[in-house]
Amino acid sequence: MAKVNEWSPEKKWNPFNSYKLLSQVYRWRKIKKGGKIPQPSLVTIDPINLCNQKCRWCNADNILSKSKSMISREDLLKIADFLGSWENDWEKGVEAVCIAGGGEPLMNPHVGELIERLRENNIEVGIVTNGVLIDKFIEPLSKCTWVGVSVDAGSKETLTKLKGKDHFDKIIENIRKLYDYSKEHDTLLSTPIQGYGIGFKYLLHPENIHEISKAAKIAKDAGCKNFHMRPVGVAWDKIDKQGSESLVFNDGCIKQFHEETAKARELEDNDFGVFGITHKFNDKFNKANQFSNCYAIFMSGVFMPSEDNKGFNFGVCCDRRGDDVLLLGKNLKHPDEILKLWGSDKHWDIFKQINVNKCPRCTYQPHNQIYEHVIQNDSMTYKFI
Repeated sequence: MAKVNEWSPEKKWNPFNSYKLLSQVYRWRKIKKGGKIPQPSLVTIDPINLCNQKCRWCNADNILSKSKSMISREDLLKIADFLGSWENDWEKGVEAVCIAGGGEPLMNPHVGELIERLRENNIEVGIVTNGVLIDKFIEPLSKCTWVGVSVDAGSKETLTKLKGKDHFDKIIENIRKLYDYSKEHDTLLSTPIQGYGIGFKYLLHPENIHEISKAAKIAKDAGCKNFHMRPVGVAWDKIDKQGSESLVFNDGCIKQFHEETAKARELEDNDFGVFGITHKFNDKFNKANQFSNCYAIFMSGVFMPSEDNKGFNFGVCCDRRGDDVLLLGKNLKHPDEILKLWGSDKHWDIFKQINVNKCPRCTYQPHNQIYEHVIQNDSMTYKFI
């Protein structure tokens, strides 16, 4: 059977196309030892280490088992103001924030205020949520550029099996409420461009592949703009324990994925797209970290709760949350402290310690490939446009 493309040709310019990273070439050219590292375009904020579901593939088990901590309202607002003013020779301010976890971000009651303050500072916001608490934050969520809802199932039976709780109907209803509110009030979330809006996230697992097309239909009917799939990966702290780097997707799973994706794509129109993101994996859905070093730790960062609920931590990798090796700052009291840490000898020492062969599936694989092949080696002779 012919392999299904990640997206339809007419939807090539979508938010999941990693070629968008080439727009950052001139920023990343400044990444070099001894130089002033540009502030990241994007940072992630994990507001809380607590969750109301129990996903089989949870990549935050090691964090959730240590503490149920969260970043305080005061610190969240400090972070939002700091990001808007982080200045260097390149430009002023971080451009975008992804609110995620470490847990379910909407379990922190102050996330609505965080979104509001980030928008006041002209920072775009995206959030990844399991959707259970969306109805508590409708207005601030409508001001986001995108809201990604990790449903990962096409029925309440499958969701309950994979996530331990029967929240399916509530999640779908919450998506509809957010869509209706955004459309009625003409908010940023309702912008009629592919990258904006509500995304139905679907982590591929051997036990949910059969429901892809069913889930896509539910997503479209509920008002989602994007249906976004990628394979489940094994968390960084579980790779050695399992003796394997990923779940086993047999040939039957792969074949069914292509068949279901083709059916789901029949639902596409100008307002709805189906995206099966596999370019960060090999053809068996195993990781494919094809780069030598991790320069992505100079391109993004993660604010996380500290274990003792005093201040916050700042790490350099969202895929290895909870790994102390990748913590640039611990128990920080004010985000201004990051100015002394970003691009410091400690930052470069972390770079030297990273063995990419020990990493899980890398979110920032394309960043590293672009850095090595476009910036270091100029394999694309990018000046010749």
